Amino acid sequence: MERRKFVIDGREYETYELSNEQMVRLANSKELSDADKAFIKDKIVERFMNDCCARCGEDNNDVFARQFSDYVNRCPNDFKKAAKRMSMEHRYLQNEMFKVFLEYIKKLAENCENGYYDPRNKYAAETSKKIIDFFNEIDYPY
Repeated sequence: MERRKFVIDGREYETYELSNEQMVRLANSKELSDADKAFIKDKIVERFMNDCCARCGEDNNDVFARQFSDYVNRCPNDFKKAAKRMSMEHRYLQNEMFKVFLEYIKKLAENCENGYYDPRNKYAAETSKKIIDFFNEIDYPY
């Protein structure tokens, strides 16, 4: 695998260290040679294929879960901004996204009931259990 270094804002980066935004800036840069631009564009496609496309044995559900995990694992994130943006999606899509979150809550509640949690996700598991218990009390057909 060929390795190249690029300078952005006075700092040298290996290709793997570049953010997506930095890669796009480089691909559109007037200072880069055509060969370097082609290299960067190939790396963008390679990253896209790795990050956004199904890997061996994965389906779209697996890709979504991996991407969502990657999103929450990056710091810092503005979860309120993301939630606000999601609430502005098409109304049908909002409904479908909500179904995904409800299923996730149900799964965490099930894990809580079975003791499949530890201090790192205790709040999520126990809160999910309380939400599902509340739904059961009001006979909500979730």
